[in-house]
Amino acid sequence: MTGTDERASLEEIFRIIAHQWRQPLSQINALVGSIDNRLYELKTEDSFLQQKLLEIETLTRSMSNSMDDFRLTNQYVLQKISFTEILKSTIEPLLYGLRDKKIELSLNVELTAMLDGDEKLLRQILITLIDNARDVLVERNIYNPKIWLSAYEKEESIFIEVSDNAGGMSKSMMNKIFDSGYTTKHRSEGTGLGLYMAKKLLKDKFDAQLSVKNVDAGVCFIIKLSRY
Repeated sequence: MTGTDERASLEEIFRIIAHQWRQPLSQINALVGSIDNRLYELKTEDSFLQQKLLEIETLTRSMSNSMDDFRLTNQYVLQKISFTEILKSTIEPLLYGLRDKKIELSLNVELTAMLDGDEKLLRQILITLIDNARDVLVERNIYNPKIWLSAYEKEESIFIEVSDNAGGMSKSMMNKIFDSGYTTKHRSEGTGLGLYMAKKLLKDKFDAQLSVKNVDAGVCFIIKLSRY
């Protein structure tokens, strides 16, 4: 399969997924609205319920935005972007799920330089890496689970790292983790496109590298970008 054919195939996958998700997301938002209206009619003021309804709306909005981002995969353009701003829009919708699983997210950002790239693309890649870390922490039932996200400059490069304390991965898994179609999950839970696509898009759109290594407590995914 040529690069053009592969890209067309992936774009078709994104279109199918987006089409399948749009209606359920709309139905979820409609249900949230109905519950909110019913609480108002009953003159029920419950801060817990209101907060959870707000969280649902935030998550569905994030999912909808993600579909728009992926739908425009072949339309990314280089621009000056602020990592701090990207981080804000990335972290907020993820915090609900992390808190629900009692996972601590620690940020160590020492990056002040502007990046050359596309905000939507980098945001989706960060979400992919954090989601993968969350999933393995939950799957392995790690005590005091943690995810670290750091960003810093070193010589002529910019590094963004996402690491966890889930115990690391085997050498054989590490050799396959970026292969198309490879997944450690059950077929009903994942397609294996996440890390493969993250690595491919980083290379194609940022001329950047995505690698992985074991660290003391778990695994660390590393994005290396050139500082232009």
